[in-house]
Amino acid sequence: MARKRIFSERRGTGEAFWGGKRRSLSFPELDEVASPEDRFAKRARKPAPGPVQRRLSRVKGIHLLILLVCAGVVAFLIYFLVAMLPSPIGALGPAPGSFLNNPNVDVRATLKEELKPGELTFEVDGQDLTPKTSLENKVITCRLVLADGSHKASVTLKGGGIMGKRSATWSFTVDTAPPKLVITKKKISEEKGTDRVNISFTGETDRRTVVKVSDREMPVSTKGRFSGSAAATRDKSLQITATDKAGNQSNAFIVTQKPPSAKGAHVSVFIAGSSPDMDKMIGLVERTELNALEVDLKDEYGQIAFDIDNELAQKIGSAKDIVELDGTVDKMRYRDVYSICRIVVFKDPILADGRPGLAVQDKYGGPWSEGVWVDPYSKEVWDYNLAVAEAAAKAGFNEVQFDYVRFPSDGNTSTALYPNQDGRTPGEVVNGFLSYAGEKLAPYNVFVSADLFGLTASKQGEMGIGQKVEEISRRLDFISPMVYPSHYNAGEYKIKSPEHNPHDIVYASLEDFKNVMKGTPAKLRPWLQDFSLAVTYTPDMVRRQINAVEELGIDEWLLWDPECTYSESALKPAGK
Repeated sequence: MARKRIFSERRGTGEAFWGGKRRSLSFPELDEVASPEDRFAKRARKPAPGPVQRRLSRVKGIHLLILLVCAGVVAFLIYFLVAMLPSPIGALGPAPGSFLNNPNVDVRATLKEELKPGELTFEVDGQDLTPKTSLENKVITCRLVLADGSHKASVTLKGGGIMGKRSATWSFTVDTAPPKLVITKKKISEEKGTDRVNISFTGETDRRTVVKVSDREMPVSTKGRFSGSAAATRDKSLQITATDKAGNQSNAFIVTQKPPSAKGAHVSVFIAGSSPDMDKMIGLVERTELNALEVDLKDEYGQIAFDIDNELAQKIGSAKDIVELDGTVDKMRYRDVYSICRIVVFKDPILADGRPGLAVQDKYGGPWSEGVWVDPYSKEVWDYNLAVAEAAAKAGFNEVQFDYVRFPSDGNTSTALYPNQDGRTPGEVVNGFLSYAGEKLAPYNVFVSADLFGLTASKQGEMGIGQKVEEISRRLDFISPMVYPSHYNAGEYKIKSPEHNPHDIVYASLEDFKNVMKGTPAKLRPWLQDFSLAVTYTPDMVRRQINAVEELGIDEWLLWDPECTYSESALKPAGK
């Protein structure tokens, strides 16, 4: 029996079932007559996606949906934080990260909402200061006196619901201390044919401090070291300024007047006030190797040698009309004598008596040690002495020398009380005064020096009187240790009788000073003894002291005799 043929065509597949089997159909004739568009469409037609492709399409759709949802959530959060949840606390003060040079600080914040009592907490350094705050025009303020250092403030607003607590925390630094500024080396060279000089220098300051000279900034290393140079004239000091982040400033000055190699002698108030006696002293200078005189303008008795225009001096009667200031300076300048004025600072019986509140007190009552010392901590005492120094500088003295720039040592110092005592050590007080004096006297282009105990460079150190040699040497132009042989105890420097051995004791003491002062800008110019105490001092003993000084390579010295009767035969003639 013949099999029945079955023929069918599935449209669009290009296949047919013929005789129960799938057959491929081809109609070349139709292909020949088909249009080019039809043939192109046929070639471009993609096959139907399979199961794997369909699953991938579904996964991509899910990822896209998740991405859109996340983007929506982020957009909402940004909108919520920026538009719906702005911080109600702003305008913080002091500014976050700022540095302040004033301990009196207004810690504040501006609130953008009205508050009810109990809705706010205000803290500084972990201490709740809310009761001490004031609120005005939505600005909450707490006025405090803060110590130097870093401080942290916070303001917290209580709230509930979705907002919850809202707070702002910030930090700032109080720094009232001026930066360190020390000139470690300096060199002054003249420009030939002019009055100008070139100055090169090196110094040290604190890190991250700006150092300027003549409005020109100098690079400062990470260790706080700097160096530079500048041109100046002989009649004006060169000023160097250091400024820290808080705006605190320190100034250092380099005196540009021609430095001396001073060999001089002390002149008391009354010798200076007598024209014939002063002429004799100048005559001694002209006949010998001397070239300088040191004149008392304020002595250890508290009297000021001239009629100073100072209210306190006039009130307590310390201003004496003994020395004609301008005339004395003119006389020395005319006869080519280097002029030094002596100002006794913290030993002052007249000031202690006239202003008992400025005197050193005894813890058992009354003034300490018969009331001859005044309080080194007192700024008023500082300014009183510097008024004398400024008057001398204005008159034309080449140098201001401070004596008794120390704490008292004669007596039971354990009972001494200082009315203005603060946290500073005696060394810090003495250094503070000398730095302050340098700034006050800088405009007058005068050298500044100080007299020190002869043992302060020894192993005994500052001896409790505040004279730290190395630190003082960084603040002054000249250091004048009083190496009088009569002032050393038996056995000092292993010398059985220092007073009988002037050469050896002077040599040993000054050797210590040279070592301690090494690397500092100050020059060493000692006081030598030309007076007698237990031992009668001869011209030969005076000369032996001078020889010890010169053997150490020191070319300057001063002679002390309270009676001003100097051993001329101990001195070399002028010009030799």
